[in-house]
Amino acid sequence: MQTAVKIWPRKIGKIDNMIYGHFTEHLGRCIYDGIYNEKSPKSDSRGFRRDVMDAVKNIKCPILRWPGGNFVSAYHWQDGIGPLEKRPQLLNYIWGGVESNRFGTDEFIEYCREIDAEPYLAVSLGTATLDEAMAWLEYCNLDTPTKFARMRRENGHPEPYHVKYWGIGNEVYGPWQVGHCSAAEYAEKLRQYTQFMKGVDPSIKVIAVGADNPDWDMTVLKHAGHLIDYISIHQYHGCDDYFGTVASVYYCEQRLKLLEGLIKHLRLDHVKISFDEWNIWYKISAEREGAERKIVLLEEPYALKDGLFAAGIFAVMHRMANTVQMANLAQMVNALGMIKTKGDEMVLTPIYHAFDLFVNHTGRTVLDMAIGSETYEISSKTFVEGRNSFKLSEVPYVDGSATYNEDKNTLSVALINYYQKDVEVSLDLSGIEVQKRAVQHVLTGSAPDEMNDFENPERIKLGSKELTSCSPEMTVKLDSMSANVIEFSLDGKL
Repeated sequence: MQTAVKIWPRKIGKIDNMIYGHFTEHLGRCIYDGIYNEKSPKSDSRGFRRDVMDAVKNIKCPILRWPGGNFVSAYHWQDGIGPLEKRPQLLNYIWGGVESNRFGTDEFIEYCREIDAEPYLAVSLGTATLDEAMAWLEYCNLDTPTKFARMRRENGHPEPYHVKYWGIGNEVYGPWQVGHCSAAEYAEKLRQYTQFMKGVDPSIKVIAVGADNPDWDMTVLKHAGHLIDYISIHQYHGCDDYFGTVASVYYCEQRLKLLEGLIKHLRLDHVKISFDEWNIWYKISAEREGAERKIVLLEEPYALKDGLFAAGIFAVMHRMANTVQMANLAQMVNALGMIKTKGDEMVLTPIYHAFDLFVNHTGRTVLDMAIGSETYEISSKTFVEGRNSFKLSEVPYVDGSATYNEDKNTLSVALINYYQKDVEVSLDLSGIEVQKRAVQHVLTGSAPDEMNDFENPERIKLGSKELTSCSPEMTVKLDSMSANVIEFSLDGKL
């Protein structure tokens, strides 16, 4: 199969670094035994696992969301500040187990500073109040002689944290959430919280709960859209069928475009989309046994197909760069994590390597691109994935994006080959002065379900090869089931 790709030197969008963000929640081993383990020899004096931290630094995490997620709906931030030995141990009745509160606001902010990420805090609309949200904002951002700013200083942090991003609630549209309410009820709470929080600190940016439901989202946007800065959307997918998993990319694109259409219809151009929970989640399930809630939260052993899904999501966000300007993979470590730990060992999954490929080898200016790819038909199949079921008639075998890096003066052509055979791409770069040598970075494997584990942690990893005799019209080979970024150095500026 041969595919034609044409790239024009027209700049059509600007990618926000925040689309490469991450999410950590008090769920399973994400926080404790994930990013934070006071007893591990791999940890520093603060309890931060150095190996995990170095891996996160490598992919330049721009923004980190915390503490939830569902967990935030019953979280009281004051339980997680002050001397560690005085913090209360509490039932984590959202996800099960005991919450030690040893990782709280100050630890989270310090972790963000260490990895050079913007902190993104979500406030509770469940068991908490507006007063608590205002006190948390004061604790984090104000330098006043008032109670909670003074409390921060007394806890050893004299300078304000200046947390910019604040989410008002989490998934309150769902009956699984403490604080579940209607769209109209949420919209009024959102208006109040945003009005008063921005009244205290006008510099903050507010993320509203979107439900991936046009009626809900329209109600929220009509009532509070003039005050907010982002509206969120959450998507979890995963299908036993290989093409089902990669087809999920295009379902996500449909839902993002639907939300974008609502924003444009209401002429709320200042509101951007925060894709602040997305991932593969094959084994999502919940059941009740008597009075106890048992939730099966297996740590997904992510495979090659999941890395290709992530690469496809990045291509979608590149296409929608003018609207989708924040995203947070859910989650970072262990529980749905792109990084796995076991004792003192660590494994980087194909999803992690997809981040490495796109963060470190693509630019931030989107160029005009056309891909003439064959498609595969999937109309006879319905994919049921977590909370969503959908049908798609056809999706492309080859997808991608073209970006320009102003600092390096390089053109990056990202091409994802979902086909289970090698593909030749006829690449037309007419009007772009490329040098004769380029580097092709490749993420691939021998089978869709091939994965890294603790016995073989590097089965799947990024490789690279040099391309010689490059020209404005050339042919590039894409390996079967591969995500590729070809970096061309340019002779002149675009």
